[in-house]
Amino acid sequence: MSISNMSCAILAGGKATRLDGENKAFLKVGGKTNMEKFLAVTEGIFSETIVVAREPEHYCNFENVKVVTDIFKNIGPLGGIHTALKNASYDAVFCFSCDMPFLDREIIIDEIAEFQRSECGILVPKIGDFIEPLHAVYSVTLSDTIEQHILDGKDYSIRSVFPATDLKYWCVADNARNRKAFTNINTRHDIFHAEEVMKG
Repeated sequence: MSISNMSCAILAGGKATRLDGENKAFLKVGGKTNMEKFLAVTEGIFSETIVVAREPEHYCNFENVKVVTDIFKNIGPLGGIHTALKNASYDAVFCFSCDMPFLDREIIIDEIAEFQRSECGILVPKIGDFIEPLHAVYSVTLSDTIEQHILDGKDYSIRSVFPATDLKYWCVADNARNRKAFTNINTRHDIFHAEEVMKG
């Protein structure tokens, strides 16, 4: 049983050029892969888990996971979000990047509650001037809006679609716990730093 009538989507379609193409979902920090951590942290929260994958064959051993590939190829994470919304079985999707090794279960639950209270189209966490659209909740009703934005072909950044949506920022405290939860891994140095954080 899940505590939310909602899907979650792991966005794993990136090329990871700064990591020589290594699949970030299977990077190990603290002895476990990101994918193992994601499934442990989100267990019992969501009614469905989707992986938007560049290499879907790598996920065949994971039970109760729906694996899909980008509908629109090579346009970055906006394409992954669109694909997740198109494939979701529920009314909203918590979309997050596969390079976030420190997802925090309580923060996710709080974010879902805020989304449900707000009745908005997108809920994006914000710490000071920093926003994290790849740790955000998206209504599936936005799938057509995002698709048309992609077809227009002017700008594929996630932020570029915000003006056409009912967006709300979720302001969270600027503290070590929240900054850790939104940590991304993009380089070998980031992996080293994440390992040091785990040890600390």
